[in-house]
Amino acid sequence: MMMKNATIQLAGMVLSGALLVACAPQKPSAEGDAPRPERADEGAPGQDQVVARVNGEAITRAEFERRIESLAPHARARLQSPEQREDFLKSVVQFEVMADAAEEAGLGQSPQVRHAMREVMVRLMLAEHLREEGGAAVGDEELQAYYDAHRADFARPARRMVYELVAETREEAERLRRRFVEEAYPTTEKALHAFAELAGQYSFDRKTGDRSGARGWVEAGQPVAGADALFETPVGQASPPYEDERGWVVVFVAEEEPARQPMLSEVERELRTRLLEEKKRRLRTELVERLMAEATIEIDEEVLADVQAPEPRLPARLRDLPRLPVRDQGSGD
Repeated sequence: MMMKNATIQLAGMVLSGALLVACAPQKPSAEGDAPRPERADEGAPGQDQVVARVNGEAITRAEFERRIESLAPHARARLQSPEQREDFLKSVVQFEVMADAAEEAGLGQSPQVRHAMREVMVRLMLAEHLREEGGAAVGDEELQAYYDAHRADFARPARRMVYELVAETREEAERLRRRFVEEAYPTTEKALHAFAELAGQYSFDRKTGDRSGARGWVEAGQPVAGADALFETPVGQASPPYEDERGWVVVFVAEEEPARQPMLSEVERELRTRLLEEKKRRLRTELVERLMAEATIEIDEEVLADVQAPEPRLPARLRDLPRLPVRDQGSGD
């Protein structure tokens, strides 16, 4: 049966249509992922009913439902009516027919299939090892301990929402700033709208003008030009001009968030994912090192030295492009 599953993978390579390929048993999505758990109703009445037979081999209701479950959500959404499920069953049957034909042709013994089988076995072994070592879950105490030991990794520096206008000369920048500060704005929001309009209309740097001066959030400690102006200017006010590669810049600080340490609940998802990946890598490394130490390995350095890696080749559509003439740098043309 294992040989047939491997043959099915190879047969899928020659089938056309995404739905037909989707009928194949799904392999884990990433190295170390656990296989799909058995259905809770596996032993329920009707699960061993035969929904179809292909060359005498049964496709049970349980197997058919597993194949439906293995599809992506958007594909499952297209199987809500009996007619749609019947069409999907036909594609499953077609796949099994092709798989049987591939096996009868002896493809089950091909190097590609045998290698694919070994890859699947390695993934299953890693997944089983993770389960045995408890690596597929992160406990609350473990999560808290990791957070306490890595609090600095999650600290959020102070940051400011910045708008800017860019003038060609210092005099022009000072003139535009005076025009802005001479007006009295009752709220920071109204001041922001006035500054954004000024930046959009008069900025010498058109990229800045096209976005009405919006620069976005700037964090403290970032190596950016005008950092002193960015973090010394009070919220709701415009800075004195400073020079950068674009010209003379005046910034407006629209909002400020102080530095803070987020609570564990705010970073729990990110932290749990990070910790889980670290555990998987550590457990995998430990397993590989143990198995390598137990294995008998011989490497022939002379044969290895003769191994050749083929040169990468451009796609045909690029290889066939005409070569451009090389210009003579000394011709003066």
